[in-house]
Amino acid sequence: MPSLSRLLMMVPLLFLSLPAARADAPETVTVILDWFLNADHAALLAADYSGAFRRHGLQVRLIAPSDPGSPARLVAAGQADLAVSYETQLGMLADQGIPLVRVGTLIDTPLDTLIAAPGLTSLKDLKGKTIGISMAGVDDAVLAAMLGSVGLSLSDVRQVNVNFQLEQALMSHSVDAVIGATRTYELIDLRQKGFAPVAFYPEEHGVPLNDELIFLAPRDHARDGKIVRFMQALEEGTNALLNHPDEIQAQAVHDHPELDTPLNRAAWTATLPRVCKQPALLDGRRYRTFMDFLRAQGVVHRTLDLSTYAMDPTDSTP
Repeated sequence: MPSLSRLLMMVPLLFLSLPAARADAPETVTVILDWFLNADHAALLAADYSGAFRRHGLQVRLIAPSDPGSPARLVAAGQADLAVSYETQLGMLADQGIPLVRVGTLIDTPLDTLIAAPGLTSLKDLKGKTIGISMAGVDDAVLAAMLGSVGLSLSDVRQVNVNFQLEQALMSHSVDAVIGATRTYELIDLRQKGFAPVAFYPEEHGVPLNDELIFLAPRDHARDGKIVRFMQALEEGTNALLNHPDEIQAQAVHDHPELDTPLNRAAWTATLPRVCKQPALLDGRRYRTFMDFLRAQGVVHRTLDLSTYAMDPTDSTP
């Protein structure tokens, strides 16, 4: 989830149409992004610049939400075909019975990080300290697991909701640490500003590996032809991105000058290794393990069958 500092680095992408040049009428796929256009979306841009969307007969519309909590709701309401979301949010939606399923992955490694002030070199050092959070419930679950890995609990720290002003809260010494910032933006930005943050990665401290950014679609339309073709085109675009990262970045900066900053250029480089190379492919074991974690942490309250919340739309196996 982006911080205010990340917001200030981005100019809103109100609407971006990626046209398809085919003799027959292309099908439109509307994608609600998780936030403003940034390095996390490089594969989507590459699928456009490489012609992959056009080859698959698609016209792709990318829309940045005014409210980052709205993408999944808009898709559930039939206002868009796909939403870029988070695996944690997927669990909460599934628990509520909202008929959305994971149909693809954009970033297949965790990005969220617990960032502490200089001098706090161990999670044990957080005992008695103040920790800023931006998303109550979600951040609580991750923080509880991380503290538990060193024998602490939430009662050993003081939590303060700082909304998305994570960097500001840390640099102003209002808090001793923050959780929910990302290692590819806030962590880089803090270092570029001369701050010396200490990073603790959730997956190294009790939180199962999970996909940071995923695509959600209505369950009844998850295997629609245009969704299948979108994932195939995205895979081709991702390969083009990995083969020609400098060219894709240059085009992205040309089209979106707001990306031409030291932070965004560094974020692009840091994000490239984390782009999912097979977007449609579903690792069922990994998703079940993370859903079990969410249930153990009280984020999810019931046992859910994998088929009700995640699938590979390109897999024709019944």
